Amino acid sequence: LNAQELAAGLACSALVQDLIKKGEEAAAILEDRNASKEKRLTALADRRHINTTLNVIAMQRLMLGIGG
Repeated sequence: LNAQELAAGLACSALVQDLIKKGEEAAAILEDRNASKEKRLTALADRRHINTTLNVIAMQRLMLGIGG
């Protein structure tokens, strides 16, 4: 493991953590019945995009043999 690989791994971990946080925020908006329909639709689209991105990252890591 070299310094570049370590830095890339840390950056990816930070990205995943940020995506998870944003996904949780979007989920909270979706569950909020007082939120406007437009806001809930935007949160739904955001959550779908986040889930797709997390799936792409997971598949890439799987192909590289990185588990965890």
